[in-house]
Amino acid sequence: MNQNIEVINPKLWAVRFNLIPFIKEIDYKPDAATPAYEEPARITNDGKLLLNKDCPIYQLMKDMFPKIMKKKDEQLQKELKNSQIKMNKTDMEILYASMLQVEIERRAKERGES
Repeated sequence: MNQNIEVINPKLWAVRFNLIPFIKEIDYKPDAATPAYEEPARITNDGKLLLNKDCPIYQLMKDMFPKIMKKKDEQLQKELKNSQIKMNKTDMEILYASMLQVEIERRAKERGES
């Protein structure tokens, strides 16, 4: 395994996004319109979630995503729906809802649904 990849779990990896073009184990092409340092996370073509180690909230995402990934599909959908209903969300609630959405999308990509 490439020394630039930190495997948090088999579906969650961390890497410095500016190194992605040089890491053959990662099947992902960065968006040319968005600088790598602005992306907190990305889903690879094979359904892995990559966290950007250079992102200011990297450690928070690294701590939270493994817990989110353990939830069943129905629980993710329920929590996301509840978050959409709530008014006046805190920054943390907005981040959590975004992370739920990312995990739902990651699972869909992993299953070949998107």
